[in-house]
Amino acid sequence: MKRIVTAGAAALLAGLATVATAGSASAGPPAGAGEGGKPTGVACQQFELGVLRDTGVLPSVAADGLEYPIGSGNVIPFSTVLEIHRTDTATANVVLKDYAAVLLPGADVGAAVDAACPA
Repeated sequence: MKRIVTAGAAALLAGLATVATAGSASAGPPAGAGEGGKPTGVACQQFELGVLRDTGVLPSVAADGLEYPIGSGNVIPFSTVLEIHRTDTATANVVLKDYAAVLLPGADVGAAVDAACPA
């Protein structure tokens, strides 16, 4: 399970730059909305789901959860991962950047993460 979760996270991060550049066709967000006219937490969660789906790892992460901290053996259930993206985008930002630092050394995904899940 650990290999699946770690491989899923690597694929997730590899897709960040591509998914983060996709914009909304909205004319303009309502006051107080996040990127694309959605509340920031919802936009962050939808971004994460899109990356998981686009990289093909959504089923394994949904079934097995996500290991965090990396290498700890502590697996966060998928429902908690989703909740964190909705309610605490700063924590989601840190987790995504931690995975990027370990699994994609030298990759510059910080801007994509910051745009999707503001700290």
